[in-house]
Amino acid sequence: MTTALPELWTDWCTVAGVPDFRLDEPTLTLFSRQADPPKAVLASLRRLLAPEPQTAPAWPRRRRDDPNSLQRLIQRATAIIQHPDTHWVFRLRLRRMLFAAVLLAPPSHGGLGLDRSGALRLPPDAMNRVRGQIGVTPEPDACPACVTWSWLDVLGTNYGWSHGSVRALGHRRDEEGPAHRHLRPDPNPDWHLCVGMLPAVDRWGWIDPYHSMHPSSLSAVISAAALLLDGPEPAPGPGPAAAAMQASLRRQMSREEEEQVLKRADELTARVEAILREFDNGR
Repeated sequence: MTTALPELWTDWCTVAGVPDFRLDEPTLTLFSRQADPPKAVLASLRRLLAPEPQTAPAWPRRRRDDPNSLQRLIQRATAIIQHPDTHWVFRLRLRRMLFAAVLLAPPSHGGLGLDRSGALRLPPDAMNRVRGQIGVTPEPDACPACVTWSWLDVLGTNYGWSHGSVRALGHRRDEEGPAHRHLRPDPNPDWHLCVGMLPAVDRWGWIDPYHSMHPSSLSAVISAAALLLDGPEPAPGPGPAAAAMQASLRRQMSREEEEQVLKRADELTARVEAILREFDNGR
């Protein structure tokens, strides 16, 4: 064991001829009866016997101590979602990726801290109960509650409307401005009737209404999120943000260096899209 054991426990084990690593309920009961240990000692041993589950075990390990990682992921993925050249199916998958990230990220980051199984098996009624625990940020483009609202809109549209409606929603970008989407009523509350919250999305944008994605596909989604976090910042679409970014780059580097930065950003976006496409097609 890597955790220090109470001295009273190790002394008793020596006298009783019991290996100090034998932490089971019968041995603890015997120890309690013979050594009359303080409650704090028993409590510490029972924590070793049944350790508390790790919070957010599926969140990328390198980012567990970075409380801004979920917000940064949302901002980066939102930049791709808002780009007019983003394919509508990829936009749907990015929205699903961000929702999965909210389910998996630690509560201190604004997420729910679920493990993979908990995320894949989360039913709508449980989602409704825990929705109020999801984090909120001042900026809508980094807000976990807003990306949750957007994905629930997709699920509700898929359940209650036609594939054409889902396609139209996939083409839609978020409204610019300071308003938070999650403050509005759900536009498609039929998401409450869905079977799972993380379905597969095939190459044509059809969303599986009856099954959650395969666990390997969720692992791919997590890998894509980690890649997006670790890579260069995506290039924004045409508009004031892109102009500001390019002006900032020009102040810091040559035109050739600027082109290399933007090229790496485009390559990263393509890799993320390929990861999500490959595993959804293998559902």
